[in-house]
Amino acid sequence: MKRTPRPERIVAFSDGVVAIAITLVVLPLVDTARDADLRSVGQFLADNAPALAAAALSFVVIANFWEAHHTVFERVQGITRGMLRTNFVWLAAIVFLPLPTVLLVGTHSDDRLGTVLYIGTMVVATSSLAVTTELGRRAGVVRAPEDGELSEATLRRRRWLPVVLMTVALVLAAAVPGVGTWALLVLLVSIPAERVWRVRGDRASRRRRR
Repeated sequence: MKRTPRPERIVAFSDGVVAIAITLVVLPLVDTARDADLRSVGQFLADNAPALAAAALSFVVIANFWEAHHTVFERVQGITRGMLRTNFVWLAAIVFLPLPTVLLVGTHSDDRLGTVLYIGTMVVATSSLAVTTELGRRAGVVRAPEDGELSEATLRRRRWLPVVLMTVALVLAAAVPGVGTWALLVLLVSIPAERVWRVRGDRASRRRRR
């Protein structure tokens, strides 16, 4: 029987891949600055504004996905083969993400394919994390919620809502001309939903203490 790595090893390996991915985001700009005939720093920033914007966007998005990954694995107490595979899917999306980000920032706004590729990569990353958690929960290797934490049903809704909203954004970006990344505004729906779930969780926690 094949043994799977311990959760802490998966987290350490994933952290290393994320660190490399974030580093690779800025390396092309370093090479450009080294090879360019710089007249002034301001001119360099103006000439490379799209690439700088893409690098900043990639950094923020990857950092948020990294935080979500740690949130998932805080409750993981074991790893199944399925979880290992879906984690590699997540890593593949993270490594690939800078490319559609550059295409998104550097191409014409009417080019829907760049937006679809960008949002699609985010859908893959988000859904692979959700599937990893779901597989772990079914295998009994994900810690159950404790007193004061959100219920399992609420956690499941919180886990899958971003996947659903990003999929809706993907469909909008692909089907509606001119929408572009504005389609991601549907993610704002998660803000009031999160507040409602938090209030319900607090009420349920107070009832359990009585």
